[in-house]
Amino acid sequence: MSIRDMARAMGRRGGQQRARRLSAPARRRIASLGGRARRDSIQAARRIAENLRYAAAVRDLRGRSLDVTPLHAFKGPLPGIYPAKT
Repeated sequence: MSIRDMARAMGRRGGQQRARRLSAPARRRIASLGGRARRDSIQAARRIAENLRYAAAVRDLRGRSLDVTPLHAFKGPLPGIYPAKT
């Protein structure tokens, strides 16, 4: 048995002893904190991925000339927005 295996076994035994010593509300609170930390970690990873996708889209659009014609005045509804009346 390696030192690593022995340390793992002792840690497992210590965790079980601590769980027996804690009350049910304390165990529930600790589990809730762990769940909240997992959720926050997943949300942070999603936000980072969204930001990286946004940055890639901005990088791809740089240097392109967008054909946008400004309208100073127009009559009626904007074209392409409202459904055609039949």
